[in-house]
Amino acid sequence: MITGVLLFAIVAHFVLRPNMARAGELPVVVLDGLLGVSIAGCALSLVLRNRVPQRGTEDSTDLFWTTATTPALLTWMPLDAASLLAVFVYARTGSQIAIAVAAVAVVLFVVLNPGYLERR
Repeated sequence: MITGVLLFAIVAHFVLRPNMARAGELPVVVLDGLLGVSIAGCALSLVLRNRVPQRGTEDSTDLFWTTATTPALLTWMPLDAASLLAVFVYARTGSQIAIAVAAVAVVLFVVLNPGYLERR
């Protein structure tokens, strides 16, 4: 997921951004709203991480992930959407704030990695 976000950011910077500059501007309220939705997605991901079951000391890794896969994916899905939306806003505007929001989402991806969820 992180790799996909980073690749999309590279494509957005070098390919989409120059072409979207000619496409016309979106209202500032819409862009700010989209960034707000991205930040809300990051916050939602932090709330949803509590739904991932804790790994018991006697549980094997395979047994843990048979029950934790769906809640873990539901934790990472808002982060993925938030980061992709922030990169899209960056491609439309070139805003430093938008790429910072995308970077926060990527950092949360790193923090909420599968190893963290196993030992939580």
